[in-house]
Amino acid sequence: MFNTGLIKGNASVIIKKIKDKSAPIFRFAGNPQLQKGTILFSLSIILAILLTPQTHFKYPEYKVGAIATSNIKADRDFLVEKRSATDQKRMEAIKDIQSVYDYDSEVASPIQVNLTNAFLLMKESGAEQGKLAITNTSKDTKNHLQQVKKAFENTIGITLSPDEFNTLCQSKFSPSILAGITKLIAAAYNEGIITNVTFLQQEKDRGIIIRDVKNQSEKEVKDLSQIRHIKDVEISLKNMAGKTAALDKAEIRKVAFSLSVKLIHPNLAYNKNATELRKQEAIKDVEPVFFKVQKNEMLVREGEQITSAVVDKMDAYYKMEGEKRLSGFFVFTGAFFTIAFLAIILYFPAKNWLKLTISDLLFLSVIAILQVLLVRAGIFVAEAVTDTFPFLPAEAFIYPIPFTVGAMLVSLLINRNLALVLSIFLSVIITFLFDGKIGLFLFSFLGSVAASYRIVDCRQRTAFFKVGAVLGIVNMAAILFLRLLADNISGLDTLIVMLMGFAGGVVSGILAAGLTPLFEALFHYTTDIKLLELANLNQPIFQRMIIEAPGTYHHSVIVASMVEAAAEAIKANSLLAKVSAYYHDIGKMKKPQYFIENQQNGENKHDKLSPKMSSLVIISHVKDGCDLANKIKLGSQITNIIREHHGTSMVSYFYEKAKKDKDPSIRSLPESDFRYPGPKPQIREAGLVLLGDIVEASSRSLSNPTPSRIKTLVRERIDRVFSDGQLDECELTFHDLNKIAESFNLILNGIFHHRIDYPEPAIRELNGIKKENNGGSFSS
Repeated sequence: MFNTGLIKGNASVIIKKIKDKSAPIFRFAGNPQLQKGTILFSLSIILAILLTPQTHFKYPEYKVGAIATSNIKADRDFLVEKRSATDQKRMEAIKDIQSVYDYDSEVASPIQVNLTNAFLLMKESGAEQGKLAITNTSKDTKNHLQQVKKAFENTIGITLSPDEFNTLCQSKFSPSILAGITKLIAAAYNEGIITNVTFLQQEKDRGIIIRDVKNQSEKEVKDLSQIRHIKDVEISLKNMAGKTAALDKAEIRKVAFSLSVKLIHPNLAYNKNATELRKQEAIKDVEPVFFKVQKNEMLVREGEQITSAVVDKMDAYYKMEGEKRLSGFFVFTGAFFTIAFLAIILYFPAKNWLKLTISDLLFLSVIAILQVLLVRAGIFVAEAVTDTFPFLPAEAFIYPIPFTVGAMLVSLLINRNLALVLSIFLSVIITFLFDGKIGLFLFSFLGSVAASYRIVDCRQRTAFFKVGAVLGIVNMAAILFLRLLADNISGLDTLIVMLMGFAGGVVSGILAAGLTPLFEALFHYTTDIKLLELANLNQPIFQRMIIEAPGTYHHSVIVASMVEAAAEAIKANSLLAKVSAYYHDIGKMKKPQYFIENQQNGENKHDKLSPKMSSLVIISHVKDGCDLANKIKLGSQITNIIREHHGTSMVSYFYEKAKKDKDPSIRSLPESDFRYPGPKPQIREAGLVLLGDIVEASSRSLSNPTPSRIKTLVRERIDRVFSDGQLDECELTFHDLNKIAESFNLILNGIFHHRIDYPEPAIRELNGIKKENNGGSFSS
């Protein structure tokens, strides 16, 4: 058989090692400060995401002539370039830009040098002897002459016809011919600037810029008539060739003219790059023409054909979306740190002032996120219906948004002071959604404060609608004052906006009524409405108590009456105190016969138990009560009061009994074995239930409960509880204790009041039923 003890031992060692290795995780999970920090960090991240403008990471493509598949509306103001107007401005800007031409004053020199070199080359090659050889059919002679001709052409840079080359050969490449051609070339360039460009009319009108390629100097030339076209130069060359003495023969003159025309190149050329650069510089200084597209303007409707104007708008819209990707990151970062800073600033004072728990902080975070989501949803709806009702002012659709739901829920489920802190936080955050409009901050804040202070007294579901109506009136007044402040009063528009504000108050009340049960269940809060439902003594738990623990039931009802009156006297929550008193001893139903108020026929179960065991049975009714409270979902407030209603007080009867026991081991038991585990009462209502429980139970021992004896008993029991330190943590003052004692005295005197001793009627027993002699009614 397996040794189960060894297995269990090894398992415990393994579990211990796992916990030791995972200690940082366990420490984090159990560290309240880290938990709260995580909640605040997560809240800041989520709200920053909600406040950051939406960005598109994939843009739809739009083409002219296509049909739009959905409505597209601008979510902000932006500018669209009016391209035709911009192009017109650019054309105007470049209209006066002069064309740039490059002038080379040294074009003639290389031509003349090459020409001279070519003639010298021919002299050296003996080409002047080849007149007969050029017609010679000898293959070798022809190849030789072709090579010489090619060498001449390469040197001079032009191509000659066979006749032209033959003529030069016949003239033996005479120096006079060289001089004549050189003279023609020099004369052509000396007469002025030569170009092969035909000037445009606009160039003739505004002139051109001539830039010297040698020194990069520029000059403006308005009169272009001094610039000759190369075709005009050819005519001039033909006339000069006829007047040149060295060219007396017709065939020589013809060849010289042909070579001159081929050798002369323009010394003025159009510089396209420089001209375009100047045009680009001029265009850069032209400001584009824009027109404004306003927020909520419809860019294109579903089913409409897309025009070029729509494409321009879409390009501008999504271009800005692209730019928003980077700017959106900065917006998100700024929003995150702003929200985190604001949350921390408001959290630290409230932490100690309002005793925030982790559950409370988580609830506040959920409410803040819910409120921002409600406002964003309201903005979306408002934008959607604005076009449907164009005859109504656009801002009218903003005021029905439920700005105050969050504050109402916090005030109802926790307290109004915390709702005030949350109102400040949410009003600032919500303002970011409206481009920082201070009017919306005031509207949201004033409404939240009014609603949170009014809703605290709600004890019926219909009260939400009354609070909504009151909030609507506050909204109307706030709208009127804000419009007066902005000098924006126009009769009909103001009335419409005020009515919309009233609707917003009603909507907030309806939403708060619907969401309250949800958050009650999720976060185990208990509202006054829930308390009223729990105060119904027809609840199944009380029906069980009447049958199983009638004495405890009677005791709880009396304690409830006592603490309700005392709570009203000290301005505590009388409803919470009363309902908690009803339930404070429900744990006794597990072992009802072990409590004296439920014992019958003089039988005492504790006679057969040791003092320690008896005290354990008595003390366990607190834990049993908490378990039952969780089972029937009473909520954290009542459960905490059940846990605290004995504090750390002692079961003194069994402690004294243990001290008198014959067994030394029992007499030596420590006092802590006979004390409740606590904690001590944390709120005033818990302290009231503790005092009422002790005083009511003690009052049963009075044999003759006169007013003076009751007063003495009440004072003695309260003093004893106070001296034991059970009230140290619930903020009950001496003034409160005096008022509590007075209230207890009144209630107990009413219960134990003396009656007049009426003469006993003669009665007789008949079949076990008591019947009055006068033949009246029966009573059991």
